Amino acid sequence: MRALQPLRDPSPLRRRRRREQHRRAGRRPFRRPTAIAVAVLATGHQATVPADDAVLITTHRMARVDIDPAARTAHVTAGVRWQQVIDAAVPFGLAPLNGSSPLVGVVGYTLGGGLSPTMGRAHGWAADHVTSLEAVTADGALRHVDAASEPDLFWALRGGKSNFGVVTAMEFALFPVTRLWAGGLFFDGADAAAVLHAYARVTADAPDELSSSIALLRLPALPGVPAFLADRFAVHVRISYLGPAAEATELVAPLRAAAPVLVDTLGPMPYASFAQIHNDPADPAPFMERTAMLRSLTAEAVEELLAGAGPTADCPAHFVELRHLGGALARSADNAVGHRDAAFALWVVGVGAPDAFTAMNAYADTLLQRMRPWSTGGRYLNFMAAQDTGVSDVSAAYDEADHHRLRSIKRRFDPHNLFRLNHNIPPEEHPMNDDRLQLLTDHAAIADALHRYAAGLDHGDADLLASALTEDAVVDLTPATGRIGLEFPVLKPREAVVGALIPAVGPLDTSHVISNIRATVDGDTARVHCYAMAQHYLPQEGPGPDRTRHALMMNRYEADLTRDGRTWRISRLTIDNAWFEGDETVLLPGD
Repeated sequence: MRALQPLRDPSPLRRRRRREQHRRAGRRPFRRPTAIAVAVLATGHQATVPADDAVLITTHRMARVDIDPAARTAHVTAGVRWQQVIDAAVPFGLAPLNGSSPLVGVVGYTLGGGLSPTMGRAHGWAADHVTSLEAVTADGALRHVDAASEPDLFWALRGGKSNFGVVTAMEFALFPVTRLWAGGLFFDGADAAAVLHAYARVTADAPDELSSSIALLRLPALPGVPAFLADRFAVHVRISYLGPAAEATELVAPLRAAAPVLVDTLGPMPYASFAQIHNDPADPAPFMERTAMLRSLTAEAVEELLAGAGPTADCPAHFVELRHLGGALARSADNAVGHRDAAFALWVVGVGAPDAFTAMNAYADTLLQRMRPWSTGGRYLNFMAAQDTGVSDVSAAYDEADHHRLRSIKRRFDPHNLFRLNHNIPPEEHPMNDDRLQLLTDHAAIADALHRYAAGLDHGDADLLASALTEDAVVDLTPATGRIGLEFPVLKPREAVVGALIPAVGPLDTSHVISNIRATVDGDTARVHCYAMAQHYLPQEGPGPDRTRHALMMNRYEADLTRDGRTWRISRLTIDNAWFEGDETVLLPGD
């Protein structure tokens, strides 16, 4: 970590030159092993799917931080944790949009959106402030990714987690903050109703400078758990305010007055002490988690949450948390982070032996179902569990249009879904633009017009035959009939075509087979070439296997068609004969 020393390479231009040298030399740091999935692990803070029979890339040793105090940016490599960034940035009077724990990896947290409990509502999602990334994509290319060089990939990486490549470095904005007015309020769980209702009122009118959360805690007596919280039900309100102490005191006054306070740690705090706000555990442990996004926290929603997780609830999970969203987190940004319309993120977490997770997950399902009337239907990606990896589960983390776009970009950069051992976004299966879709639709409708023409003749159905023709249609059989010694006039318009062909062909036992259709569409007109094999028997003789008198024709159709709304109709049809077999007199009327 070199943040406190003169920067050896602070220049983006110099980094770009170095990348260009690598490109010209043909250097690629990574080659895709055929058919083997690739998983990426930095700090291991979030559980994902097992990486059996896969390549596991660990980035924890890539732990360099460079601070550019003039530009107010940090450049970090893939294994950096938030405490390293804080330690490097604070001496310059700067701070990032970090998570609640100093041990969380910067890259994974940010690619999943990045919900900062210190300044999120003031500045938005961490992903909103990424200025560039270095990523190795599935083709083995090391790419510099920003809004100018790779706009689609830049959009997708920020919110798409590890689906689009291995991010080896990232640059993001820092903010001129040295102190917070922050900390927590702890209450006895018996007062959960009063505190939750007060919290709902405070957050309803909270300024953007106030970021907060509330957790219903049921913590066991384990190392690291304060004695006053061990083996009891308690409520923890977390506060971070970017403003004067007098304003902060006024904002939290309703919370302090809601019930007797067990412990009050609110007050001025150096930014470097941010971890004291949540006091997240430092030791690794197995855990389960479930999440949902809520559109509001009404009085009714509070009561339902209390019924499911309050003092009288049978709750095996260790905490049920609400994180306040809105403010800058609701502002639009050009990246894949979704569900910015949500007001709260609901998070259920249980820690312990995996055999206890069955009951915890069942409880979480029930609680989320209870809160469904206030749910947006979305989920926060960084709070999603290892089992929430189905396509429908992952798509719930995104707005619908964004998920479609992510799948399209995935097909471009990882068509074989190499990066799938995660909350996976599969490649788009059948990409098709509107023009291509319209062309295929037109070809099907054109073929249908030819089939309606043939079926109308075979079944003696005048209406069906007429549906295949424009009002001014022209049908010219003379090239075909002339070859076999018959005379047949050019027929026009549609009324004359139907009036001549239905009496002539309709009574016969006929079967037309249309094949080899080749159509060229030009706007609302089309030119078609195809074959039509037509077998003709005298009336009622077709089904008899002993009948040999027939007229078999292989004809060539050349047709012009016109679009009529959604339907294509034949405007001109010229029929020529390729070959003939049988008795042409079968075709003579009245034979």
